[in-house]
Amino acid sequence: NMDERKYCCFCGKKLVLKALSDGSEEKFCAKCNYVFFDAPSPAVIVMVTNRNRVVLTRAAEWKHPYWGLVSGHIMLGETAEQTAVREVYEETRLRIRDLKILKTYVSKYQDDLLMIAFKAETRDSTIEKSKELEDAKWFELNEPLPMRSTSVAGQVVRLVSPRIQHLDLKERENR
Repeated sequence: NMDERKYCCFCGKKLVLKALSDGSEEKFCAKCNYVFFDAPSPAVIVMVTNRNRVVLTRAAEWKHPYWGLVSGHIMLGETAEQTAVREVYEETRLRIRDLKILKTYVSKYQDDLLMIAFKAETRDSTIEKSKELEDAKWFELNEPLPMRSTSVAGQVVRLVSPRIQHLDLKERENR
């Protein structure tokens, strides 16, 4: 988090605020002459489908009852596409094909994230969830999905399949 950064990661000198030409202020190292921009972390979110089904996941630390899509941070040296393939395989052991970029989103759920959304197909049908997930399974796209429609995951699903219905919390609790 940039608010916590106090020292230059290159030389160790204390950072100061510097006014930039656009009127904004950013942390600056006078020794290295380097501006540290407060920028979002890049991540991917992937809607994986097999025929009329979509993979939904649940992280163990989530306090809400909703499900999401496969997602993860882009590692150094990786492209967004490589990250999408890696995250889907790590979280579900599914091999994907026909990877297509859809749209970008800004998420403030945990951190400031720049989410790069993808759609992908798989011929695999058996999901082997990773230990980092509480659950991962197939849901029928013609059934209401246990997702928050305002979440990035819900927006991605709605973008790909505009007729998809999302269950709200009360509907889910009454089932």
